[in-house]
Amino acid sequence: MKIGTYMSSRVLKATAAMLGVACVASLAACGPGSSGQNTSSAEAVSTDLGDTKYELTLWDGAGLKTYDDALIAAFEKKNPNITIKATYDPDNVSQQNGPRIISSADAPDIARITDINSAVRGKHLTNLDDYSKAYGWNLPDSQTEVYRVDDSGKIGSGSLYAIPSGISMTGMYWNSAVAKKLGITEAPKTVSELEKDMAKAKSAGVLPMVMPAKEGGTSYIYQSLLVNNEGRDSVQKWILQAEGATFDTAGAVQAAQTIQSWQEKGYFSDDALALDGSTAVSRFAKGDGLFFPSGSWYSATLNESLGSDVGFFAYPGNASGDEASAAANAVSAFGIPANAKHKNAAAAFLNFLTTDEARQIAVDHGYPPIGSGTAPSTDNALLTQILAAYQDLVKSGNTTDFINNATAGMQASAIIPNFQQLLDGSMKPEAFAKAIQAQYEKEVK
Repeated sequence: MKIGTYMSSRVLKATAAMLGVACVASLAACGPGSSGQNTSSAEAVSTDLGDTKYELTLWDGAGLKTYDDALIAAFEKKNPNITIKATYDPDNVSQQNGPRIISSADAPDIARITDINSAVRGKHLTNLDDYSKAYGWNLPDSQTEVYRVDDSGKIGSGSLYAIPSGISMTGMYWNSAVAKKLGITEAPKTVSELEKDMAKAKSAGVLPMVMPAKEGGTSYIYQSLLVNNEGRDSVQKWILQAEGATFDTAGAVQAAQTIQSWQEKGYFSDDALALDGSTAVSRFAKGDGLFFPSGSWYSATLNESLGSDVGFFAYPGNASGDEASAAANAVSAFGIPANAKHKNAAAAFLNFLTTDEARQIAVDHGYPPIGSGTAPSTDNALLTQILAAYQDLVKSGNTTDFINNATAGMQASAIIPNFQQLLDGSMKPEAFAKAIQAQYEKEVK
């Protein structure tokens, strides 16, 4: 959410923020499944701001200052009658401060929404449906689903309350130079091919996969296996707390068995349980390891260090022809607080995020842009691969939010400790699936 990254950018949901869990640069759309509706604006919706002078305020996390400042500068140049003063909280407290900031009497005009659940339930957000119609926003469902809330308070459909500034996504980095020495000439297209490549690396004394398990990084590759086994919709419904959704399934157990078997076969480093994201990317950047499951937030670092030797692909399906998958969410999800003083002018900024100019700015800062269609150009060869992978995912729709974001405590209370136990062999796959679901039910109920 690094995610100008946290983790969801989105280290969404507290701990995720340092990894890039969801959000490496994103901390939005946390803890779905609330009840209640929002407030309506007293200001009549209009896209015509005339020559009136507006001074807007914007709030976000400090890790996104460089990106936001570029967006603001471009917006102000196109709208000389509007100025935006931005304030930024340290990344390690922005998630916690978000609900208080958007609900205050002097709330900013534009704010990152760190918990859409409480924001809508507390009636602290402006419904964006009329602005979406007025401006003609046409964003893919996969980019707005977690920012929609229906009349019963369920997230996943209904009215729109925020839009992303850009996208953070997971996927697999691979070192093509290392692969070439092993006789591997192309990226694996199925899980079976991935396993064969890792077995070949292990036999040659090469680390098959750099696995940062200390902070829950195992969840990235695990989630892809889960989607392969259970299907995208089933996983997304669980994340969005749909009625009857459960993690305790045969597919979840099978994915856990696969991860555990990779550990037992020595496909991860001996210190994987103590390896954090920063150390992991540093090792991979020095040529240690064939594969590295992580996210788009590391593209600049790895492109600079490995150049043409590094590649990226979306997580492969189980069988040939199966759709690839990824977890993806907003770099930052911007909404308009109910107490905002200038809602129409704030909506003009949200509209700017959907333009080609803003999409180019997103790419220039290392993020896949929102919307669909041809991605803007970039000199970052690795990012070009990431953009192509994301374009394909937008077409297939085979993305979910991060499982780490299913509840506010999921990352710290379930993802990190249970993946640690799964990898050290002290927890069986069946118990793993039940433990994740138990934490989920504890928070949801």
